[in-house]
Amino acid sequence: MGLFEDIQREFIDVRKKRDKFASNVLSMLISDLKYEKINKQKELEDADVIAFIQKTIKQKTEVIVEFEKGGRQDLVDKEKGEIQYLQKYLPEMMSGDEILKIALEVKAATGASSPGDIGKVMKEMMPRVKGKADGALVKDIVAKVLSE
Repeated sequence: MGLFEDIQREFIDVRKKRDKFASNVLSMLISDLKYEKINKQKELEDADVIAFIQKTIKQKTEVIVEFEKGGRQDLVDKEKGEIQYLQKYLPEMMSGDEILKIALEVKAATGASSPGDIGKVMKEMMPRVKGKADGALVKDIVAKVLSE
């Protein structure tokens, strides 16, 4: 069973338990994932589902900033709760030290030596950390490694 099927099964469970918050979050997620499946015109693999959830969390994080500017604490709390709920479907994120170790390995393997080689290093890094690390954090660490 894939992650999408697990989410659908959990949705049925939370509906039976009458957990309105979880039911709403999962209902929206399942609906969005079905649209994603239609857009891609193929079955969603776990990596696709994880990438979509990460994208959703990023969007919600950006929305929180706007709600805070508008003084809508109720909506900020709702979005933060949804983010926290969705994060349980994501794999364990890599630490900065783990990313640094991989960055050093890739730097040595590619022969990168200056900040101008960031593209070459990132091209090799991202497949190794995809879904397990934030891209901005990876870029910052790679830039730091190349500037040393």
